[in-house]
Amino acid sequence: MSRQPQAATPPAASEFREQAVACLQAGDWRGAHSWAKGWVGSGGGSHIEPWLIYVASALLSGKARDAVHAIDLAIGLWLPGKHDRAALLWLRGCVVHRRLNDPRTALLDLLPAEPALPPWLTDQREAEIAACEEAAQHSRKRVPSVKPAWSYSGRPESLRLPQQADEPRSDGEAPDAQLVKVLVDLGLPVA
Repeated sequence: MSRQPQAATPPAASEFREQAVACLQAGDWRGAHSWAKGWVGSGGGSHIEPWLIYVASALLSGKARDAVHAIDLAIGLWLPGKHDRAALLWLRGCVVHRRLNDPRTALLDLLPAEPALPPWLTDQREAEIAACEEAAQHSRKRVPSVKPAWSYSGRPESLRLPQQADEPRSDGEAPDAQLVKVLVDLGLPVA
């Protein structure tokens, strides 16, 4: 797939989204990662979508811990909205449960995220928590697969980025439908 162009003016958020999703749909996790990185670097880091693309590209490449790390960066430094942070904390729990096979640790993310979940995720919460609780009862894993999720500290003041790829969006707004489909195809309960 196409890589991010080296241009004087970065693409708009819609082009970053379109190109990254096309890469994911084609199985090109490197291309998707590159487009997500360019989007964040062009001012789109306060949006949930580039972080979802990072998660999808990491899962596509078979690196669940990298997906967790991307989520930690987003919820710790970039996403000011409580509903967006809750959505990513929820996805973190789903990745830990489904990909790292650690339901006990996953519950430490799923349960605190539940009260602030945005509407696009609320249909999945009961079934996912019940499945995770059931799996936790039978899990033999004693050492957590990942460290606890980061707490929001805000974007560092030293990090000044252009705002060309920033676009208005509401906290908790559903991501692009094609991106949600990619996440569902990767086994995450988001639709």
